[in-house]
Amino acid sequence: MTTSFNIPELPDETIRLAERITLADLLDSPVTRADTVSMLSNVIRHGGDYAPLKGEDDTLLELDLFRVHQSVDADTRNALFQHLRDRRGHGNR
Repeated sequence: MTTSFNIPELPDETIRLAERITLADLLDSPVTRADTVSMLSNVIRHGGDYAPLKGEDDTLLELDLFRVHQSVDADTRNALFQHLRDRRGHGNR
């Protein structure tokens, strides 16, 4: 599989605004929890696709995200994913 690396940069203002929001904030809020765990799963699942782009800091970040993801037990992850499917109207597909 060939992956395109045309990943646009985000404006400095976007990064500045995001600096006051933590991963803990996103996981703690019932409004963002399911989507955040899904994002963690996606980063881990597709991390290898970005190997040519990764520097040491990226690798360490990915390891930290993996540890956070693994700290969520499978039953909780499954319940969160089911919530997302239900929210999107996909039920048990």
